[in-house]
Amino acid sequence: MRLARFSALFLLAAGTVGAFSLTLTDHPLQAVPHQTTDSSSSHLLHMIETDGARQTAETLNKTHKWSEVRQAVSSGQLDTARVIPALMPLADASTARSLRLAMRYALPAHPAAVLASTTQARDPNFSTQAVCSPEGMPRSWRVRARQAVMAMHDIHFSVRADTCLKALDGSAAH
Repeated sequence: MRLARFSALFLLAAGTVGAFSLTLTDHPLQAVPHQTTDSSSSHLLHMIETDGARQTAETLNKTHKWSEVRQAVSSGQLDTARVIPALMPLADASTARSLRLAMRYALPAHPAAVLASTTQARDPNFSTQAVCSPEGMPRSWRVRARQAVMAMHDIHFSVRADTCLKALDGSAAH
């Protein structure tokens, strides 16, 4: 019992002295710099280029890392336009739905990155019509998505932007 009290008293005194000595320093504590790593989309693109899309998709399945793809989509990372078309056809149905939903949620914040990731083909998962469909989305999302797409002034995305606006408007009439 005596040893436990002495140990507790020693730890309390050491903590107090340590805290007091920190206040005496003449320079502020420096934050530990956050290491900048490649974006998830760049990492995924490197995996696709190195191992191929099929192997990358299998790796994502085995390691349960499809969330990296969703993160790349939702943050509007530039390489997503090349990652999504390569990986989406290899994703299982539920993963493809979750990726499409991530693209839909990202549309108002990152319209160029999302539309660059879509296709004009009639793919039920990542076609421009599927991603821009307001079905199941709140009205506020449709309004924000429409404003974001209308604010895009990039000639490279004009066809996809028009297709997206038609999808947003067409379903709004139902």
